[in-house]
Amino acid sequence: MSQDMKPRLLVIGIDGADYLLTRHLMAEGALPNLSALAERGAWGPCRSTTPPTTPPAWTTIMTGKNPGKHGVYDFLPMSGEAMETPIAARRRATTIWRALSDAGLRVGTFNLPATYPPEPLSRFQVAGFDAPGFEASLGRPSEAFDVLRDAVGEYELCPFSIQDPDGDRDALVRHADIPLIGTDALLRAFPCDVYMVSFQIVDWVHHGHLGREMAPMAPGDLLPDGHVIEAYRLVDDRVGALLARWAEDDTTVIVISDHGGTAADRLVNLEKLFLEAGLLAYTSRGDGEAGAANLAGRRSRAAGALRIWLGLKRLLPVAARALGPLARRLRSRFASYQQDVAIDWSRTRAAPWGKYAQVRINIAGRDPHGIVAPGEVGELADDISDLLLSLRDPVTGEAIYRQVRRNEELYSGPFSALGPDLYAVPTQERYLTVSARSGMAELPLIDVQPEPVVALDPAWGVHSSLGIIMLAGPLVRATARVADASVADFAPTALHLLGQPLPDDLDGRPLTEVLAGEPAGREPATCAPWPEPEGVGEGGYSTAEREAVERRLRNLGYM
Repeated sequence: MSQDMKPRLLVIGIDGADYLLTRHLMAEGALPNLSALAERGAWGPCRSTTPPTTPPAWTTIMTGKNPGKHGVYDFLPMSGEAMETPIAARRRATTIWRALSDAGLRVGTFNLPATYPPEPLSRFQVAGFDAPGFEASLGRPSEAFDVLRDAVGEYELCPFSIQDPDGDRDALVRHADIPLIGTDALLRAFPCDVYMVSFQIVDWVHHGHLGREMAPMAPGDLLPDGHVIEAYRLVDDRVGALLARWAEDDTTVIVISDHGGTAADRLVNLEKLFLEAGLLAYTSRGDGEAGAANLAGRRSRAAGALRIWLGLKRLLPVAARALGPLARRLRSRFASYQQDVAIDWSRTRAAPWGKYAQVRINIAGRDPHGIVAPGEVGELADDISDLLLSLRDPVTGEAIYRQVRRNEELYSGPFSALGPDLYAVPTQERYLTVSARSGMAELPLIDVQPEPVVALDPAWGVHSSLGIIMLAGPLVRATARVADASVADFAPTALHLLGQPLPDDLDGRPLTEVLAGEPAGREPATCAPWPEPEGVGEGGYSTAEREAVERRLRNLGYM
């Protein structure tokens, strides 16, 4: 294979690769290829976005900007609207891939989240699991999709589900192979100067298994023969193959993850908290007042049944264990009312959002059904902050949140108002938040549980704030330590390594402290901001496509 076939910059994403877990597995000798890469280059922790969710984190990696400048905060818009528009179509900032293409470099990406619909790059872009399905719209140009289909065959974009965590181990191996086989085919057909591919299975397996295979905040206790360690090993093996096939001595290699993973053994039900505080109100999806009355009655009966069951577990644990299978079947029947529950925005002053203690205040003049006058927002935000800071862990008694931060402290840019108004910073990453319709399908009866904070047994796998970054190649100092990196630093670092100027509105910085040779001593050149992308908001999902994507996200516990 000629030198011209191999990229100057090879970027490998490992979605969800956690810093503490990776460090532990490297020390145990379980990840020989990543260890070898770290030894000949630099590596360390990489801070995710706040909160550490997939859409904003990957978008920040690709743009070098915080969500206030790129406009992506979660899978669903915080306005409460359905997921009508794909993530990439909501992105308001130009990606490094497009900028490098416009600068004359040959650029291709494969399997990255938040890249559907794919953008017109100089070589190709084949989207990741937020695309509707394995169809021609997955790739641009269409010839790239044809090459992938011929090499890999049709595949399910995400075959894993937290509802069936044991799943099919053959699917785990297949989705470790797809990025490698697809890369081989795509780069042979479309040689690139800059190329990125992403492995998704580590994050998927975290969601289904990390809570059962690791104690919270204890990576050293990871189950030695479980799914999680298998996923890390499978990816490490394929990374070794990628490096052997596509990295020459003069190739710069960057490995990055969008966030990490940890186990959560506490459930924080902010939806219940806000309901009881009068901040949030429910309504029925149909039949007006009669539907609302019926919904209230069904919820009341479910709450009574749950109290009886919890009392039985406390007083007669042996009988409760024997009746467990029957209780699980009845629980789903009692929880059926949740399909008819919707937020009544006309009576909702503030709603928690997602699984990381974000709060959206329903502001008049800003939000579609806003009822809080702008002049009342400050006082309401103070009251909500006091409410959140009052929560205590039922087992340890410690405060669950150490501070509540305002939007303006977290984000800057013209799209800051699209994000959360408040974000509660947890004292530990063991807390899983359930809020605003999120998590209902996986946790029946959650909105009628007796207390707002309960112990989770078994624990759940969730995102953590520290991912990884590794750099190696002739322009990187060997055995250097990356001490203070964030996902926003990838784009400026890649630009600097390629001799490209940095737009002066980026939020990240080039990691010059780990570079060697000419890039280390050269002051990064700057340029005017890249122009905003065209066609923002175009290319929406059809009803069937939206339902397919939402079903996939529910299977992973995101919705």
